[in-house]
Amino acid sequence: MDALRLVSISAVVLGHAYLADLTFSPYLEIWRMPLFFFLTGYFWTRGRPWAADALSRFRSLMVPYLLWSVLMTLVVLSWSRRSQIDGVTLADLVSAGWYGGADQPPPWWAFWFISVLFFVALLRRALERAPSWAGWAVALAGLAAAELVPESAIARTPLGIGLAAPCLFYVLAGEAFRRRVQPRIRRHRTLIGVALVAAGVGAVALGLPPHNIKWGGFGLFPWTPLTGTAMAAGMVLVFGAFVERRLRAFARGTGTGRAIRAGITALTRTGTVVVLLHGLVLMEAMRVGIEDNLMKFVVALTVSWAVGLALLATPLARPLAGVPQQWFPFGREAGA
Repeated sequence: MDALRLVSISAVVLGHAYLADLTFSPYLEIWRMPLFFFLTGYFWTRGRPWAADALSRFRSLMVPYLLWSVLMTLVVLSWSRRSQIDGVTLADLVSAGWYGGADQPPPWWAFWFISVLFFVALLRRALERAPSWAGWAVALAGLAAAELVPESAIARTPLGIGLAAPCLFYVLAGEAFRRRVQPRIRRHRTLIGVALVAAGVGAVALGLPPHNIKWGGFGLFPWTPLTGTAMAAGMVLVFGAFVERRLRAFARGTGTGRAIRAGITALTRTGTVVVLLHGLVLMEAMRVGIEDNLMKFVVALTVSWAVGLALLATPLARPLAGVPQQWFPFGREAGA
C-alpha cells in the first residue's frame, strides 16, 4: 500500500510536468487527486479526540505548509529582483499565494492540496460520532454545491476550505471500502481491481469528464466521483494483492526485504515535501532550459524526493516534512 502512495505522489508531479501536453490527461485526472483522499480514508483511525487530532494534523500538514510558504515568498522576492515576474505585481503574487485555493500561482502550485487535506481531516473527525448518513449527506451536499455554484467559487475560498465538503466523499469512500467492502472480496482481488480500473478508463474514453478538483471541478455528478473512487478501490486491490506478492517474492529472492521496506517507507514519509516543493523545482528546471516534459518530470520528482530524504535525517524533518526525524540506512531503522 505504501508503494501505491508512491504512485499517487508521482502522479501529482506527472500532471504538473506535462500540463496540457499530456495527451492522456483525462485518464490521469479521473483518479489522480481522488486517490489521495481515498487513501486518507482507507488508513483512517477512528476514536481520536478532535482537539488532539487537529493539533497533530496542524503540526504535520499546516506547519510545513506555512514554512514552505515563507520559502516560496523568498523565491518570489528573488524573482522580482531578477525581473522574472510578468503581468502581475509582486504584492498580488504573494497575496494570492498566501490566500490559497484555486488561484494559488507558481511556485505555490500544489499547496492547495495540503490545506484542503487538513480541513477534510478535521471535518471527518468532527463527523465521526454522528450517524454515518450525516457524513455522506455533507459530502454529497458538497458535491452538489460544486456542481451548482458558478465560477469555481468553492475552490476560491481561503486555503481552499470550501473544497473540504466535496472531497470528504472520497475519504468516506476509502474508509467504507476498507471496512465493509474489501473484507468481502476474498478471491480474485487482482482481477477485480484491474476490471475496476479498466471500467474507469472506458468511461473516460466514452466521454465522461474527469476531475479538476483544484478549481472545484468534479465532473459529471455523480458519475465522475463514483468512477474516481472505483478506480482508486481497484488500485488498492491490485497493489494489495498482485504488487505485494511481487514485491515479497523479489525480496525473498534477493534478500533485500528490509531495505525495500525501509526505502518505500522513507519515500512515502517525504510526500508532503514533494507536494510542496516540486512546483518550484519544475519552474527552476524550465528556467535553466529543460523543456522536455519527461525530463522535467524526472528532475522534479528526483530532486523533491532527494530533498525530502535529506530532511528526514535532520531536526528539520518535523517542521518541514511534518514527520519525526528518522532515517533507515541499509534497512535497519534508526532515528531520533
